[in-house]
Amino acid sequence: MQYFYFRHSVLLIHCVVMITPVVVLTVIGLNRLKIVADYKRITQQRGSFRVVIMVLVGLLALAGGIALRSLQPLTLNTVQGQPFNWQSQQWTVVNFFAEWCQPCLREIPELNHVYNDQQFRVLGVSFDELDNEALSGVVSRQHIQFPVVISEAVADLPVSMPIVLPTTYIVSPAGEVTMTIRGEVTQEKLQKAIKQAQSELL
Repeated sequence: MQYFYFRHSVLLIHCVVMITPVVVLTVIGLNRLKIVADYKRITQQRGSFRVVIMVLVGLLALAGGIALRSLQPLTLNTVQGQPFNWQSQQWTVVNFFAEWCQPCLREIPELNHVYNDQQFRVLGVSFDELDNEALSGVVSRQHIQFPVVISEAVADLPVSMPIVLPTTYIVSPAGEVTMTIRGEVTQEKLQKAIKQAQSELL
């Protein structure tokens, strides 16, 4: 009987000795997995936070660049050979046109009247990518009297290249686009649009 108890005691000790490392390793493994999971979670959170910070920094830089560009002196070279000073603190009508656009051609005399009245400035921008010589030919053939610049000048202006023609932008003296008119315009329509834009800023 004593031998029986002794034998079972030895077997029990042996089992404990064999199982203990397994239990310890299992606990260590679970803890390690938890640590790895926590690390990944924290890393992902930090990564997301870092992405948010980078996006905010990019937006601030973009806004700062736009603000700086609007504050910098800008003088455009027109195809007529006369400089166009953008920072003149006047209301400006920016009209995009093309010679193949019939509504654009019909509104040119109306824009000439607005320009000659000298109440507001008028700037024509070629929708087509023409050089100075080709665009000068368009200006001459269509009897355009207001200043005209090539399409590349859009990069320096507070307006964007339109997707339809004709498109006219009303720009405030502060250089902000206050109104976008898509479609053919007349002198009367432009005068009403500018008066409306002026009243909204008061």
